[in-house]
Amino acid sequence: MKTLKYIMAMAMACSVNMACMNSNWDEPELSPEQAGIGNNAIKETHVVSVADLKAKYKEYINTDCRDGNSFTQVAEDMQIKAVVTGNDAQGNLYNEISVDDGTGAIIIAIAQGGIYGQLPIGTEILVDLKGLYVGNYGKQAEIGAPNTNAHGQTYVGRMNRFVWARHFKVTGDGKTVEPVLFDKSITVNKYGNVYDGKLVTLKNVSFKSADGKATYAYAGSGPGSKQVYFNEYNSKLVMLYTSNFAKFAAHPLPTGKVNVTGVMKRFNNTWEIVIRTLDDVEEIK
Repeated sequence: MKTLKYIMAMAMACSVNMACMNSNWDEPELSPEQAGIGNNAIKETHVVSVADLKAKYKEYINTDCRDGNSFTQVAEDMQIKAVVTGNDAQGNLYNEISVDDGTGAIIIAIAQGGIYGQLPIGTEILVDLKGLYVGNYGKQAEIGAPNTNAHGQTYVGRMNRFVWARHFKVTGDGKTVEPVLFDKSITVNKYGNVYDGKLVTLKNVSFKSADGKATYAYAGSGPGSKQVYFNEYNSKLVMLYTSNFAKFAAHPLPTGKVNVTGVMKRFNNTWEIVIRTLDDVEEIK
């Protein structure tokens, strides 16, 4: 009898311990905002165009973080309503999306992976800007939060995903996203007015380093990227940027003529076209 009681007591103790262990490992219950699906309480009240937003904060957007204050917090009620044109579907646009409202485009930086699952291309969103920061990263107009690098320089970068969840609302989906054609007649000093953050297509181009073996980037080499130049354009005008973490980094570059579509971004004095997926490179037969 004593043996039976001992066995029963041990079984109960194990049961309690397992329950405690299970409770420790259970995922915390998240609110809809914490789950990252946006804030449906946002009302459309103070919408400005992306072009007007960038004009209002041009002093910060045009200031190098090494030379002065390159960002500021939005203190007034202000919103933008725009369509997602780029996301992290294959890891090349990392922790960010590009949005366009027809008047202009801008990058929104978010410390979150898998954004493409919540915000596919063509999703329309309303963004409440009050409390967020507007400025630049490498002279590229961006919405986000202050970040400080190893050199002690502070710039606008990725915001916390919970902060982002409180500041956006999905207002539509399946919107048509049309890239603009790259116009070689436009001088590089005018790019910011035309291409900054925009979805752009370069027609009938070819890659300088393509030999059947050269790849988009250096897969497996850790953090970093690869810049690939076009035979048809000076490297100071535009280049292809690919992250080493892009899912297609190890894929060989096409050797023939292609049409390339991607988000056009500025990094200081260079302009990079960042493809979203491998489908953005169309081989011309």
